Amino acid sequence: MIRPRACNSTAPARRIAAAALVLLAFDFVGAATGEARSQVIIDDAWAGASGCHFSGRLVERRPVAEDASGGGRRLWHNTRLLLTRGEEGFVTWRAAGHEWRTRVDDDGYWTLAMSPAPVFAPGWHAIESDPSRSSDAGLLVVDPRNRRGLISDLDDTIVVSEVLEKRTLLKNSLVVAPESREAVPGMAELYRRLLAEPANPAPESAAMFYVSASPRQLTDNLRAFLRAKGFPRGVLRLKELSAASEDSLTGDQRAYKRRVLREILRAYPEVRFALFGDDGVQDPEIYAELQREFPAQIEGVWIRRVHPDAERPRFAGQADLRELLGP
Repeated sequence: MIRPRACNSTAPARRIAAAALVLLAFDFVGAATGEARSQVIIDDAWAGASGCHFSGRLVERRPVAEDASGGGRRLWHNTRLLLTRGEEGFVTWRAAGHEWRTRVDDDGYWTLAMSPAPVFAPGWHAIESDPSRSSDAGLLVVDPRNRRGLISDLDDTIVVSEVLEKRTLLKNSLVVAPESREAVPGMAELYRRLLAEPANPAPESAAMFYVSASPRQLTDNLRAFLRAKGFPRGVLRLKELSAASEDSLTGDQRAYKRRVLREILRAYPEVRFALFGDDGVQDPEIYAELQREFPAQIEGVWIRRVHPDAERPRFAGQADLRELLGP
């Protein structure tokens, strides 16, 4: 059982929007530093009771927006990632001694789901690819001895994004370097502590999932943030934005998250999950639905209070995150 721990000025939106429009006016189909080559943004993969799932996107290789290059450069880089089309062609990838190859769709996306999954050893397995991957990705095979998992939202749960303030959200997501973004104090340590408790004999291969409605184009940025701030390694689940996807950037976030969370819970029926979110948007409502649907699998729900309305509805069975973090 998870127990509470014992006590012991932003840039104006006009400037950001104007910079984006100026930068996007350039021809961003060709690379600015020479002939473009392809790379693969590989999503983290996982294997569970429902099989295993691999996915990613073939894109034009872009120079990394280093911190020293300034906010304007990062804005240019990240906006191009969001709006550019994927590449055409084939992707080959390897993990745990296996190799697969598939053709991408018209937007550069590819997916392979297998059920039953091949027999993989527990732990994290590096995923390599041709063309090369844009950042480190892995296949998570949960150790069958582990009994606790964590599912965490990102924005305003572990990273300060200020989703309710759209100007600040835009700056935090597109202008601030991932390593410089502000983590919610104490969250990385809390997650490591919960995964290391006796429920998980092998915490390095526990069922740790980060689920966000942020677009998959920001995968590399969010991985860099999680690594820089010391969060435990986990599967990063982000939203696909494409003509073929049922999701959109401004669409029904509740339906998207509910679908992804159900998929995770069904993949690990022997694991009990602690769910972490915030009340800025719809996490409490989504988690309440899942608590009713999967009562035996949800160990607890912890909500970070960020909404300015003190009268915002609260749900039974959901605790204030401060109870775990302490003062």
